[in-house]
Parts: sequence; structure tokens; C-alpha cells
Amino acid sequence: MNRRKWFVVLAFVLGCAAGCAPLTVDYDYDTTYDFSKLKTYDWLPSPPGGQMEDLTEKRLQGALNNQLQAKGYSRSAESPDFLISMEGIKKTEQKGSTAVGASVAVPVGSHGSISLGGGKSKPRVKQEGELTVLITERASGSLLWKGIVSAELKGKLSPEEQQRQINAVIAELLKNFPPKPVR
Repeated sequence: MNRRKWFVVLAFVLGCAAGCAPLTVDYDYDTTYDFSKLKTYDWLPSPPGGQMEDLTEKRLQGALNNQLQAKGYSRSAESPDFLISMEGIKKTEQKGSTAVGASVAVPVGSHGSISLGGGKSKPRVKQEGELTVLITERASGSLLWKGIVSAELKGKLSPEEQQRQINAVIAELLKNFPPKPVR
């Protein structure tokens, strides 16, 4: 993943967690897979030619590592049961417009008036971001679980605030991992 995409991921996570934008979380998984078999994990390497932004990668991976370890998983480079990868997307949406204007009514005769004035219409543009986390079985390469979090991007935060917000977003994203067994 290139450096720009990782900047987008960071901006997305920070923006969606800033409290102003509602967070949308969605997930999907293989309903036939026995997730209780999974004990260890590792990260898939970045795609060739991709340059991830180091601080963003560290914050996101750190938050995911902490959440997974809290759920009883351990990281193992030797022979992990599953592998994790991430992808970020940023898009600009135009939703309606806002207008600013002024007018003056000039009286004409005893019962009428003519309005004079003008205004400008400006499109409402918003930035939206999406972070996707994929969990695949190492042995087969099969996708087991996919979590997607999305929101409107907002604001700039200090590094400490960024980490707190990333932690909150990742906790919300992994709330449904592993999925509850079907009975």
C-alpha cells in the first residue's frame, strides 16, 4: 500500500473517531469456519512497491495487536493460524449545496416592490474514509473474516489523541471478532 493510502487510513481513523462523525461498522465472515481453532496470528507484508507511513502502520497494528491479545490471541511469526491485512480508501462526496445571498425590496408605487439582490451557491463537499481489515487462514489462504469501518473525515489531533482514537475505532471494529458460534 503506498504512502498516500496509509495517510488516508490515518486521516480516516482519526476523523471518524473525532466524535463529530458517526462510525459505521460492518463485518462478514465464513459461517462454516470453526474460529475456536485460531490461536496465533501475524501480519501479511505490505504489497511490493507500497510505502506505508511508519507512524500510521505502528498505531494501527499496535491497536489491533492489543485488541487481539486481550481476546486471547498471540502473535507468532513461526506458524500463525491466521494473517491480517489492512486497506484504506478515501473518497470525496458532494451532497447538495449551501447558498448565501442578500436582497433588498425597493418600493414601487403604493402597493408594490421590486426585489434586487443576488447570491452564490456553494456545493457541500465532505471527505469520507473507510478502513478494511481482512483476516485470512494461513494454511489455505481463505478469507475468514472481514471488518469495515467508515465515517466522515474530520479534524487534526495530537499523536496521543490519535492513538486513543485509533484504539477506540479498532475496539469497535473487532467487537464482533471472533464471531459467536452458531448453535
